[in-house]
Amino acid sequence: MRFKFGENWADFVEKSFSEEKVQNSMDHIRRFLRCENLQGKSFLDIGSGSGLHSLAAYRLGAKKIVSFDYDPSSVATTEKLRQLAGAPEHWSVMQGSVLESPFMESFEKFDVVYSWGVLHHTGDMWSAIRNAMIPLKEGGVFYTALYSTEMYSNPPSHRWLDIKRRYNSASEIKKRRMEWQYVWDTTFKPALRAGQNPLRIMRNYGERGMTFWTDVKDWLGGYPMDFSGYRETAQFCKSEKNLDLVNSLTGEGNTEFLFTDLSKNGQWSEIEANRKQIPLSGPFVAEGRYCFSADLHLLAEAADFDGHPKRSRLMLYEDGAPLGLAHFSHEDIRIFGAGRFVHWATRIYFSASDCTNPDFNGRAYSYVENW
Repeated sequence: MRFKFGENWADFVEKSFSEEKVQNSMDHIRRFLRCENLQGKSFLDIGSGSGLHSLAAYRLGAKKIVSFDYDPSSVATTEKLRQLAGAPEHWSVMQGSVLESPFMESFEKFDVVYSWGVLHHTGDMWSAIRNAMIPLKEGGVFYTALYSTEMYSNPPSHRWLDIKRRYNSASEIKKRRMEWQYVWDTTFKPALRAGQNPLRIMRNYGERGMTFWTDVKDWLGGYPMDFSGYRETAQFCKSEKNLDLVNSLTGEGNTEFLFTDLSKNGQWSEIEANRKQIPLSGPFVAEGRYCFSADLHLLAEAADFDGHPKRSRLMLYEDGAPLGLAHFSHEDIRIFGAGRFVHWATRIYFSASDCTNPDFNGRAYSYVENW
């Protein structure tokens, strides 16, 4: 069973492609890579899908772009955007699989290896991640987005896999019903409870230049599928390629990761050196089960709050390492723990990585204000 990603992306380009979406993708890449452009950089797009992000890399001035996808429809759609850009010679499009080691070893080395929301859909995620790092240049950056286990607690990850199987085997009418049920549960009900207009949220949806309904279908249909833990992913890339986690971002579904070897990347080693870790001292306030809190009223103007639940850029550290994913609800932190945290209003609510009491587990906690 495999979702037809290529058909979904072809439909996106046919019906929803616009210059605004290209600009959104460009802005997102710039912000996450902390750069103004990609001039002088080579860019490998693994699982190019619609080709939108390859086009964004082209517009950002990348000196060489290679895009490939396993799905022939995605290859054709990416080539369509390449032709729209004037068929530049320094941008090539091909069909291939990240799971084929000889194919990955055939590439030259790239400054940016990019794979957004792809590697967990290969059926062998850890091999895909390992192979994706093969063509990474020394000092280059590996930019990937994966489904983090921590983000899916209610329902848990194994329930989502069951939902995806049912969606892919359903009739077209039943698929539409499942899509609307998902939208009601994840968009309409939360928006109405917060006094917001859900239709406005859907209209203004612009993450990475995508459209609301394209991402709904991609999420429900995306199969095969694997989930990975935040710290598990960081440890894997460190052990396999000696790559350090230097940036991460919690999205609506995927969690974005940026890895590089800090000893060989001047830009990110400087950013890391300027990240001042401020001690978070106890005793902490017990908020129930695994959740504890501490006062951060001096950072209230940069915190999450109703209407802006993902505003904070604060990163919490445990023994000098990024703890986990931000922006969780207080309830999820309390019930599930495992490093979840949120910087909310005047306080930070968090859980230890192993759900122990941070006052007595012997670990040091600190934070960086703008990660």
